[in-house]
Amino acid sequence: GEGVFYGPKIDIKIKDSLNRFWQVSTVQVDFNLPERFDISYIEEDGSRNRPIMLHRALMGSLERFFGCLVEHYAGAFPLWLAPVQVVLCTITDSQIKYAEKLAQRFEESDIRVEKDLRNEKIGFKIREAQLQKIPYMIVLGDKEVESSTLGVRRRRSKETRTLDLKTFLDEVNEAVKNRTIDSAD
Repeated sequence: GEGVFYGPKIDIKIKDSLNRFWQVSTVQVDFNLPERFDISYIEEDGSRNRPIMLHRALMGSLERFFGCLVEHYAGAFPLWLAPVQVVLCTITDSQIKYAEKLAQRFEESDIRVEKDLRNEKIGFKIREAQLQKIPYMIVLGDKEVESSTLGVRRRRSKETRTLDLKTFLDEVNEAVKNRTIDSAD
């Protein structure tokens, strides 16, 4: 392009999870455009002067910024940034009503939730949620329905914790509020 007309330039580059560098910000001095568009200003003494123009792009394009985020987190976004924060996985059809009730409570608490009510094995549902890099998987079986609890599994864990709804909502809301980076790992 017309980069040859620019004066000094500062580029900010970041390294992604694959050790590649991306230019995300730039500030550069432009001596060309003020001349080309005949831009001037008037000094206190009445003389006309040519300004020096600064160009800046603090994040570059929005697409590049989001591309860098995806690369940086390798798709495993922090809880607060994840498009889906929680997936409810039923073991059988007898937990669907409980899953629907929980989904409503999560939505009321501004938690982005999806329900996996399909007639699939629980291991398959968990594997799919892990491939989608969803931060929390809630396993719902008869035991959870009877005790009004949640079987909580984090994205990179094989362990399932049993929590009551309030404790889980508090944990998630606190992590989202504080923009915790590794809350679900």
